[in-house]
Amino acid sequence: MLSVERGSKGRQLMLDKAKQFARKFSEAWTACMVCMVQGDLSVISLYHAGVAAKTGTIAGLIVVLASLWPRLNNKWAIVWLTGVATAFADILFVSSHFGAWWTEAVVTGMGAMMLAILFDKVLGNGKDK
Repeated sequence: MLSVERGSKGRQLMLDKAKQFARKFSEAWTACMVCMVQGDLSVISLYHAGVAAKTGTIAGLIVVLASLWPRLNNKWAIVWLTGVATAFADILFVSSHFGAWWTEAVVTGMGAMMLAILFDKVLGNGKDK
C-alpha cells in the first residue's frame, strides 16, 4: 500500500509540473510573439511561432526545474523567475528588434511576468503564498 501511495504522489507531482510547464511555456511564448512583431499581430509567421516556441520551452523548463527547490516554490518567486527565464531564453534565440541587444529580452521578460500574474488571477493555481 505504501508503494501505491508513493506512486500516486509521484504521478501527481509529474502532473502538477506538466501543468506548470504548459502555463510557463504559454506565458513566455505569448510575450515573445508580441515583442518580436512589436505588437503588429498581422505580421506573425510560422518563423515567429518557432522562435517563440524555443523561448517558451527553455523558460518553461527553467521555471519547472527551479520550482523543485522549496525556497523558490511560491507565487512571487515563480512570477519573478518566469520573467528572468523568459528574458534569458529570449537573449539566446532572438536578436533585438529595438534598443540595445538586451532591450527586447527585458521587455519580453516583463511581459511574461505580467502574463504570469494575470494567469494566476484568472486561472488560479491553488497557492496563496
